[in-house]
Amino acid sequence: MNRGLFISGLLAILLLLQGCGGGGGESTVSDPSVIESGVLTRTVAPYSDNPLFNEQWYFYKNDEFYSYYGIDSDAHIHPLFTQIYTGKGIKVAVIDDALDVTHEDLQGALVYTYDTETETTNVMPRDDSENHGTEVTGLIGANSNSIGISGIAPGSELIFIRLPFNQNISESMIIDAFYKAKELGADVINCSWGSGNVSDAVKAAIVDVAKTGRNGKGTIIVFASGNGGFDEIGDPIGNDESGIAEVLAVSSTNIYNERTSYSNYGPELDLLAPGGEYLGLVTLDQMGVNGLVNGNYVPYNSNFTFAGTSASAPIVTGIVALLLEANGNLTREEVMNILETNADKVDVTQCNYDPVTGHSIYCGYGKVNVERAIGAVLGG
Repeated sequence: MNRGLFISGLLAILLLLQGCGGGGGESTVSDPSVIESGVLTRTVAPYSDNPLFNEQWYFYKNDEFYSYYGIDSDAHIHPLFTQIYTGKGIKVAVIDDALDVTHEDLQGALVYTYDTETETTNVMPRDDSENHGTEVTGLIGANSNSIGISGIAPGSELIFIRLPFNQNISESMIIDAFYKAKELGADVINCSWGSGNVSDAVKAAIVDVAKTGRNGKGTIIVFASGNGGFDEIGDPIGNDESGIAEVLAVSSTNIYNERTSYSNYGPELDLLAPGGEYLGLVTLDQMGVNGLVNGNYVPYNSNFTFAGTSASAPIVTGIVALLLEANGNLTREEVMNILETNADKVDVTQCNYDPVTGHSIYCGYGKVNVERAIGAVLGG
């Protein structure tokens, strides 16, 4: 069952997640901060080298895994057959609750971290509830190696900006987060959260960064649409950050390649991406005793499985990084248009896409398709 976590503060943030919790224990790292390291060069091994890659049903179709769980053959994002694009040289900012920067599958991936609460570089989890940011970041940019999973964009350069979701959050912190991402040169920003009642000041900052970032080409900002209610429909997006026209609003599909029952909806919705419902998305956990489970990775089939539109948004963010590597001159509007016009029209009965515009209030323009989107970028 999907649930939201409401956070008190001047602006109440709704984390869009499933199964947030964890074991206790303090980090044993003496200096858990990350210093700016400039340009990264990441080594990207074949995806198949990752021991848990066959369980990443949202990324790749493993015939045996798909058959065992009855997964629809098109439930994944249709990655390229070869790793031509991995997000190399693209800066991806994640704004979230905290990040275990010591994780074995993130070493060498981070170029900068920033905490809006303390104005320091220490973004490590303060307690065992702050696991969300580690899970989200793993889906985007976990190293492709011989350790665990691969992120969608394992060659990208990660920036992590902490918002203290378990404490009071001011408008100024949120605004600071977006302008810090812009200052650090973020090409794309992932936000797997939303307030449900975005203020004018926060909206203005988001719109400004979206329009003026990347030296005027525009920063692509991805927001999870939210997991609404228990009525098998979701809730209207309404006055949420994901409802801002200049951002990409993302809802979820399940293993049957259908819109999930919890996904929020509305005319503001842009895209769908895998988000779980019957199986979760295997991703990073905090290391050791600080994590939700043993083994440093959140499995797809445990009580703590990661699912929801929080999981769908970083998949789209990773895909944006691939597109920008393929063509860094794309504007924000061009990236959004490419993703929308090359999305798969899944679940046509429930979605009821408009025959003229191709849009559905329940499914946006459809589910992201990497192969088609990259093909459009390359003129194919």
